[in-house]
Amino acid sequence: MQQTLFLVPQSWLEGPLLIAWLVLGGVIMAALALRKGQPADAFSFLPIYIVVAAIFYFVAPRVGITDINPADPNGPEIKVGLAIRGYGVMMLAGIFAGVGLSVYRGQRQGFDPEKIITLAFWMCICGVIGARLFYVIQKRDQFSGSIPEMLGEMINMTQGGLVVYGSLIGATAGGAFYLWYSKIPMLRMADIAMPGMLVGLALGRIGCLMNGCCFGGVCDIPQIAQPFPAGSPPYLRQIETGELLGIRPEKTLTSDDLPIRPEAAERYAKSILPGSLAEQAGVRPEQWYAIGFTSNRPDKELRAIKQRGLTIDSSVAISQGDQWHSVPFNDLPSQSLGVYPTQILAAINAALLAALLWWYFPFRRRNGQVFALGIILYSVTRFCLELIRRDEAGQFGTQLTISQWVSLIVVLGGVLLFVAGPRKQQDSLERRVADPRDRSAGTA
Repeated sequence: MQQTLFLVPQSWLEGPLLIAWLVLGGVIMAALALRKGQPADAFSFLPIYIVVAAIFYFVAPRVGITDINPADPNGPEIKVGLAIRGYGVMMLAGIFAGVGLSVYRGQRQGFDPEKIITLAFWMCICGVIGARLFYVIQKRDQFSGSIPEMLGEMINMTQGGLVVYGSLIGATAGGAFYLWYSKIPMLRMADIAMPGMLVGLALGRIGCLMNGCCFGGVCDIPQIAQPFPAGSPPYLRQIETGELLGIRPEKTLTSDDLPIRPEAAERYAKSILPGSLAEQAGVRPEQWYAIGFTSNRPDKELRAIKQRGLTIDSSVAISQGDQWHSVPFNDLPSQSLGVYPTQILAAINAALLAALLWWYFPFRRRNGQVFALGIILYSVTRFCLELIRRDEAGQFGTQLTISQWVSLIVVLGGVLLFVAGPRKQQDSLERRVADPRDRSAGTA
C-alpha cells in the first residue's frame, strides 16, 4: 500500500512554483516569437500562460492536504503540501494504456484515431461521474452536514471512492451518446474498446491496492493473506468490526438464537480471543456491542502513532449495554490482520479477460459479441470476488452487495446481446483498410 507517491511541499505551492512558471512561460513565449520572426504564436500562447499562472497563484496554495503537527500532535493540523496519490497515477496510466490499445486496433478497422481519442475523453469524464455517483448512492449514509459540506464531500475523490460498475455504466452511456451523435457504428466500436477498458481496469485495481480500498475479508491462509498498515481502510474496518481487537462477531445477525439487539448496538460478540486487547479491556462475549473512536481523524492519528512514533491521546471506545471499554491507539498493532488480496486478484482477472477478448476479436460472428462476452465474464468473476470482499454491505435485505445485484442484471443483458445481437455489417472502408492479419476482414 502506498497512498501518497510523493508530496509537493506546501512552501513550494506558496510562491516558488509560480515564479518557476513565470520564468519558464516567458522563455516559451520568447522562443515562439523568435522561431517565426513574428509575435503571433507568442500571443496565442499568452492565454495559457495567464491561466496557469492564475492557477499557481490562487489555487495551488489552497489545495495542500493537512496532517498531524509533530510539534503538537494533539492540536490542530497543519498544511503539508500537495499529495500525488498512487491511486490517481494508476488511473491515468490505465486510461492511457486502454486508449492506446483501442487506437491501435481501431486504426486497423478503419476508424479515425482522433475519433477514438475524443470518444475516450467523453467516456473518461462520464465514467468518473458515474463511478463517483454510484459510490455516493451506495455510501449515502456517510454523507451528512450542510448542503455545501455534503457537496464538498461528494466531489472529494482524493482518498478513492469510485465504484467500477458505476464507471462502466457512466462510460458506456457517455460513449453511446457520442457514437450516436457522431454516427459511428456503436457495437463495432464497443468491440474494439472493450479490451482496452479491461486493461485500464487492471491498472486501476493496482491503484486500489496502493490506496487500500476494495479490500477483502480476513484471510486464514497465511501464504496469500495481505496485511495493511495502521490507518488504512482495512485496518479501520477491522477495528469497527472488533476483529482487530480479538472480537469474533456473529456473521448472521438475523439468527433467532440471538438476544434482542439494543438500539445502539451494531454487532454481536460470538467470542473473545484469550489474551486479546478486547479481553484486556473487559469486553464480554455473547453480548451486543458497538465500536467508535474518540477522534474524528483516526486514520491520520494511527499513521502518526505507528509510523512516526508520535504520542496522541485517542482511543477505541467499545460500548456494551451501559458499560464502556477503551483501547488506546498506542496499544493497537501496527498492521491489520491479513486479508484476501482482492485488488491483486481483480487486476489479474481484468488482465486475463483483456487478453482473451483481444484474441477472440477476429472470431466474432456478430458486432457486439466481444463487448457482450466481456461484460458477461467480468460480471461473473466480479460476483465471485464479492464473496471475499468486505468493503460493501448487503442490499435490499439480502447478503448480496449492490455489485452482485448489478452483476446479475448485466449478465442477462450480455447474454441477450451475444446471442441475439445484429449481424456484423462490414462497410467498404473496413474491407479497404482492415489489417490483413485480422481474420474478421471479409467475413459476413
